Order: sequence, then C-alpha cells, then structure tokens
Amino acid sequence: MKQTVILAGGMGTRIQSVAHDLPKALLPVAGRPFLDHQLRLLAKTGITDILLCIGYRGDQIEAFAGDGSSWGLNIQYAHEDPSALLGTGGAMVQARSLLAPVFGVLYGDSYLPFDFSAAYAAHEASGLPALMCVHRNNHQWDPSNVRLSGDRVVFYSKKAKKDEADCIDYGFSVFRREVFEPYASGPFPLDLATVMSRLVDLHQLAALEVAQRFYEIGKPEGLAELDALLRREQADE
Repeated sequence: MKQTVILAGGMGTRIQSVAHDLPKALLPVAGRPFLDHQLRLLAKTGITDILLCIGYRGDQIEAFAGDGSSWGLNIQYAHEDPSALLGTGGAMVQARSLLAPVFGVLYGDSYLPFDFSAAYAAHEASGLPALMCVHRNNHQWDPSNVRLSGDRVVFYSKKAKKDEADCIDYGFSVFRREVFEPYASGPFPLDLATVMSRLVDLHQLAALEVAQRFYEIGKPEGLAELDALLRREQADE
C-alpha cells in the first residue's frame, strides 16, 4: 500500500482574488478542478490510498472526491476546524491514527509531473525516517531553500539567503509515521518546515533530486501558467 496525504485544509489567502468561495483544491484548471489533476497524477504512478486533510470549505472537497473510486483510489478524510487550523505539520499530527507506517505528503497546491513511486523507493533505500524531493532550482521558479550533500539535505530554510541554497523543496516528501509522535502535544499551529528543519539538524532527512520542474497554483500567476500548460497538453492528445 502506498498512501499519500494531500494537505488541502488552508484558506488560500494568496489566491482569493480568483478563488472566491472555492477551496484551492477545486479551482478550475484546464476545465477541471485542480484536485482532479492531482489525483490523476497519483493514480497513474501506482498510488492507491489518499488521505485528504481538509479544513476550509472541506465539505466541498469531500463532495467532489468522495471515496476516490472515480480515480481507482481509496480516499479517507481528516477534518480540521477551519477557524483553528493546525498548520501543515499540525494536520499530520492530528491525522496520526489514519496514517500508514510510511506515507507521502503532497502540498495541496502542487502539480508535480514525476514518478511518485520513485520517492517511496528512494526513502526505503535511504534507511532514514524521512525524505524530501528537491529540484535544482537555482532561484529560477521560486527562491531556493535547500542545499544537499550527497543524498542528504544539510540545509533547509524558508528564509535562506541567495548564496545558502541552490535547490528547492519540490512539494512531495515521504515520512515514517513516528516522525510526528514528538509533536503530539503541540504547540499548534505547527508548520511542516519546523519538522523538516529538526530532521536536518538530526542528519535524518534524505533527498531525491527531481529533474522535472514543479508547478503550483498558490498564486494567480502560477494558476495561469499551469492552466496554459495543461491546455496545451490536452490539445496534443
């Protein structure tokens, strides 16, 4: 079983100018809700089980995705109170009882055209409790925030200076469930970056470098770029 957690609980404040009353996961992209594109990608690379962490407008997401059978998937849900969101790391802590022993985590606004199964295999081969997929970004798409040494992450900071990093968090990571046990009592909200930074300090974060660039819909310009890409791909089919 390969479980992937999709973090889809946030309010999407940077995209509200076009989202209006929709949760970010359901924004139309190339004629379909964004979540549909994510689920198709996951199913295509052998993912079978999805845990959707939902909060803001979560009822709309659940009504759309249902049990996942439309994509050949099994979907479960972890619900957060939209008025007291726990953060990207806190969502994982709250969902601990639904997590597989090893699971992937995908940001709810990321479109990642790569083989997700390769990340699970690399995590297992590493022998480490967690793995971050990274892209050698060199500040091209967004500010870089990761530096590697071999196949490990040795630096990670969202506030990295330009000469401190040349890679970027790709938007998909793999964890052992026990990584989140030390955070059970909070404090919340807890950012997933805090968990990642602690793993780096402990020399326990493996890396998989992904050649394909990432896309994201967290901002209007990213949404427009992905829409154009997917429409071109549909026209070529």
